Amino acid sequence: MTAVKKIVVVAGVIEKEGKYLLAQRLDSASQGGLWEFPGGKIEANESPEQALDRELMEELAITTKTQQWLADSVFDYGDKIVELKGYLTHWCKGEIKLNTHQAMVWVTLAEFEHYTLCPADYPILSALEQQCKAS
Repeated sequence: MTAVKKIVVVAGVIEKEGKYLLAQRLDSASQGGLWEFPGGKIEANESPEQALDRELMEELAITTKTQQWLADSVFDYGDKIVELKGYLTHWCKGEIKLNTHQAMVWVTLAEFEHYTLCPADYPILSALEQQCKAS
C-alpha cells in the first residue's frame, strides 16, 4: 500500500476596493477549471509568508506582502492530501499577468457563490467571511 503524498501550500486572499481576487486553474491542471485563492507549495527553508510572496510573483507577476493568517484547511483529494494555509495578502505593485491560470476575477463576498472553488479553499473563504462579519 502506497502512502498518499501530503503537500503544504499557501494561498493569498488579495483584497482591492472591497473585492477579492480569484484565479481559475488551467483546465489541464489538477482541479482544472475550478477557482482558487492563488498561491502554491512551500519550498524547503521557506516560511509560509515567504512562500506566498514568491508564489504570487511567479504566478501573477505581482509583488505582495503577506499579512494576517486566516485559516488552515486540510483536504484529501484522493491522490494527495493538501494542507492549505490561507493569508490576507496586500498587493504592493505590478500588473497581474496570468502565468499559471486561465482567468481571474475580482468578486465581492456575496459573489463567491457564483464560483466553484477548489474544495480546500472553502474553509479559507469561511474564515474570511467570519472576519468580515466581526469587523
